[in-house]
Amino acid sequence: MRTNSLAITVLILLLVLIYLGFLERVLERMRLTRTQALLILLAMVLGGGLPVLPLARGLKINLGGMVILLIVVIYLVATADEKAERVRTLITITVTVVAVWIVDRLFPLEPGLFFLDIDPLYLPALVAAVVAYILGRSRRAAFIGAFLGVLFVDLIAWGENLVRGFGNVTVVLGGGGVFGAAVLSGVLAVLLAEIVGEIRERLHRT
Repeated sequence: MRTNSLAITVLILLLVLIYLGFLERVLERMRLTRTQALLILLAMVLGGGLPVLPLARGLKINLGGMVILLIVVIYLVATADEKAERVRTLITITVTVVAVWIVDRLFPLEPGLFFLDIDPLYLPALVAAVVAYILGRSRRAAFIGAFLGVLFVDLIAWGENLVRGFGNVTVVLGGGGVFGAAVLSGVLAVLLAEIVGEIRERLHRT
């Protein structure tokens, strides 16, 4: 899927930018050191060759991408400063999941049927990023909400398969382009928070 290719390209670009020291403030607000960020991104880029781990009937998870991202998300939630931030993050996740699920139902999944012939997973990624930023505002909440918003839609699809008796249909968390969509949505959400936050800070100074 094209989302995965773009996500890998974005991850490599982030590796370079972080190594050169251009994203120090963003990392500080995400509570990550430069070394931690580099190791996480490198593991995600190189992890595509790792095996897929079965979790339950019809459900598997991509070790290379999803597990690493989930560990990062758990860390970000655990290190939240205030209870209010945790609550805001949970609300952001919930609303983002609903928004992405609606988009997933309204638009076709075949790239050839989608306008401009783009990968249809780009739209859920964009929706997740925008909704997560609007509700979360902080870089941390935006990233968590956007990433989990995309991931949980796959979990919902797995649950629907079980209810309909399609347990033999396998859903791979982080597979089929979802890894790319989750990465892109998280990066876009943080980028929106950073750009808009910077503009607001400069307006307050004037």
